[in-house]
Amino acid sequence: MQQSSEYQARGYQAIVRAIGWLTLVFLFFPVLLTIIVSFNASFFIEFPPKALSIDWYGNIAKIHRIGHATLISALVALASATVATLFGICASLALVRTELPAKAAITAFFVSPITIPMVAIGIALIQFFILLGTAFTWYSLLIGHIVLVLAYPIRTLVASLTLSNMSLEEAARSLGATRLQVFMTITLPQMKPGLISGFIFAFLISFDNYPISIFLVRGGLTTMPIELFNYITQNLDPTPAAFSSLYIAIVSVIIFFAEKRWRIISYAIH
Repeated sequence: MQQSSEYQARGYQAIVRAIGWLTLVFLFFPVLLTIIVSFNASFFIEFPPKALSIDWYGNIAKIHRIGHATLISALVALASATVATLFGICASLALVRTELPAKAAITAFFVSPITIPMVAIGIALIQFFILLGTAFTWYSLLIGHIVLVLAYPIRTLVASLTLSNMSLEEAARSLGATRLQVFMTITLPQMKPGLISGFIFAFLISFDNYPISIFLVRGGLTTMPIELFNYITQNLDPTPAAFSSLYIAIVSVIIFFAEKRWRIISYAIH
């Protein structure tokens, strides 16, 4: 009987392991396909490539206003991630360290942008900004991205505070430290992993967002994903694949070192 149970447990583990590997293959295959296509020598996207070339990486600069659009995306992402992280510090302290009424409902409200389709958020935001008379401006784009990324710093910071050691703060208060001194010297350093991981995720999600940005930009105010998509609709060459491969490489390096240093993946999935 015991031997039968062991066989069942091993069979279950084998099935779970196989599903896990299939999921990884499913997730990584589009990335691998994009990288391979970026080295295609043909003027059209084809797989597998008949010849290899790196010429399309040099063609990235020819994407219309890609430099200006990338700068706007970077500035909006930096500003929205900064504001969202600062707000996340306050929200996480309130959610973890105080007895708020309806805490579960408040938490669900803060993280609701993750569960709502981005297109629905974009439509709601553009209607709201049109009523205010501030549509298609830098401020409306920034506010839209703050709404989009706000949940990520809150999630990671709540995880950091939940795992922090409150006895250190209590010891500091018993020794005469003020609330500000306790926060700056003990609480904030313990929040550092969640702070950094939340900021990085908020920045990256804002930087390459298309579904919300498309509703909030017009004319000279455009972002990198929109210009890249516009290029794809008019050209069939592998230049977008080259740009995407370069972007994947940069982001992978950032996440790799951040994970090694601060375990950002662990806090993101907490």
